[in-house]
Amino acid sequence: MSEQSERPETVPGGTRVPVRMCVRCGAITDTPVVVSEVHQGSGPGFTVYACRDCAPHFPRVPAVLSLPRASHRGGGER
Repeated sequence: MSEQSERPETVPGGTRVPVRMCVRCGAITDTPVVVSEVHQGSGPGFTVYACRDCAPHFPRVPAVLSLPRASHRGGGER
């Protein structure tokens, strides 16, 4: 890798820059935006990222604390 890279892995001071692939266009971005969180019952989930240009094409990720509890959604507990 050359000394002058388009996307440096670290910034001055040694802080690591997150580099992720956009789920929509496949571009590698150093300014990823979280567009989804996938939860799994049988193991760890994962986070889905998009670039800044594609992020507006996804619905906003709801805040977990703003969602109604399961007993208030109807049907009660099972």
